[in-house]
This record gives sequence, structure tokens and C-alpha cells, in this order.
Amino acid sequence: MGQTIRPIALIVDDDKQQRELIGTLLEEIGLEVIEVASSEEAVNILRMFAHKIILIVAAMNLPSFMDGPRLAVYAQQWPWIRVVVTSYDEQSAERLPRPAVGMCEPWLPLNMLIQAEQAMSGARHDMVGRLPKMRY
Repeated sequence: MGQTIRPIALIVDDDKQQRELIGTLLEEIGLEVIEVASSEEAVNILRMFAHKIILIVAAMNLPSFMDGPRLAVYAQQWPWIRVVVTSYDEQSAERLPRPAVGMCEPWLPLNMLIQAEQAMSGARHDMVGRLPKMRY
């Protein structure tokens, strides 16, 4: 019997209300959500679950050793992960590495859902190849 793979969205923001709002939206379209408040926590989650993560939504300014753009650079080692960085400053998106996406706050829920759908459609074709091999 096949194993159902539920892709993960990692939300990194020190604002609990933002994390919960984004998490609720993304759960509605079928993503499993992991919420963390710092980049240190995000790095630990990525080390354990990068093979299942398809989307990172991070705040531009994080009170930790990596801000949103640096976390986007770190995530480039997993090319299937789509990174969205939220910010109140439109010009800060220029600091993002490609292909990370900047989203100006206040963002529209539809725009967040579009980013999630793009992450899901981009990951569908190779999700199975990233799973650890099962031995029977």
C-alpha cells in the first residue's frame, strides 16, 4: 500500500499572529505546517525535514542570526523549496536571492495561496525521489 506524502510549509516569523494566520491559510490547501519563531529553529527543521518541505514563508526581519534573505540563501541548497519573504518595505525584496519571492505586507491571502500552489505544483513531479528508500 502506498504512503501518502503530505508536503510541509515552514513558517518563520517572530510574530505569533502572523504565523498562525499563514499556517491556517496553508493548512486549508492541504499542506502540513510547521511554525517557528527564529531562523535557528528553521535551520534545525530544515536539517531534519528538508526532503518534505516545499515552501518557506519567512519574515524579512528576524531577531536571530539569519534574517529572511539569509535564510533564503541557506535554503538554496534544496532547489525544490520555494521561499517567500514578507516585509513592510517594498525595496527590501531587491536583497533577495533568486528565485526567492518578496511579498509586501499587508499581503493578500490570495497572493499567499498562489505562492503555495506554485510550490505544490513544482514539487509534485519530484517529491517521491526525495523520500528515503523503504526496505521491506
